Amino acid sequence: MIYQQTGMMIRQTSYSESSRIITILTESGEQVPLMARGFNKPKNQFITLRQGYLEALFTYNRFKGMGTLNDVDVTERYKNINGNFDVYTHASYILEVISRALEDDIAEPGFYRLLKKAFKLLDEGNSSFAVTSLVLVKMLPAYGGQLNLDSCAVCGRNDYKKYSHYSFKYHNVICYDCLTDETLERTIPVSNRVLYFALYLQSVKLDDVNSIKLSEDTGRQLLKFIEVMYEEYSGVFFRSRKLVDPQ
Repeated sequence: MIYQQTGMMIRQTSYSESSRIITILTESGEQVPLMARGFNKPKNQFITLRQGYLEALFTYNRFKGMGTLNDVDVTERYKNINGNFDVYTHASYILEVISRALEDDIAEPGFYRLLKKAFKLLDEGNSSFAVTSLVLVKMLPAYGGQLNLDSCAVCGRNDYKKYSHYSFKYHNVICYDCLTDETLERTIPVSNRVLYFALYLQSVKLDDVNSIKLSEDTGRQLLKFIEVMYEEYSGVFFRSRKLVDPQ
């Protein structure tokens, strides 16, 4: 049966000297493995897939299992992402975070919408660290974690201007009025600005995000905080993270 579906290539692996097996994530959230014959040849109809990240209309034959790719019609080339190494590394990080959470035979259309939104924001020149943070915050529940940032774990107040620490003992934020030797156990200092933006990214609807503008310093701090949450609550480490911040 012949299919036509919009999607993005999320992984590829060599199959033979001339061919590759690619996996696309469709806009319906399905992973589709496809044999791309002649992919490795200098001149072939799939050469556009070797030119960086893109969204395309994929035409393929498939009955069960792996399909055979017939044609690729590009719909979005993401020129800024593919033309800027720093932005490209953030796109790679984002793709890894989303693709590793996918499960076989379970459609995740929300993951595709998040991927497309993130790539659009990156391509339009928004803060790379902030966009990557958006994806990590939205994907944290898929890795078994959850951010609790809306009120102090001790006094219950929700004045973010007073937040100063995140507690792994209480799994919540603590305001500076409630800091004691006991409440400081297993905490990390976090600026209230970073906590505010993390809460915003968690609660905002994806369709309402048209731009994210943060200074590079604040963006780096925000991403670092969320990565610490992943380390604590999921234990997952993403290889692409080293490209974004090799320190």
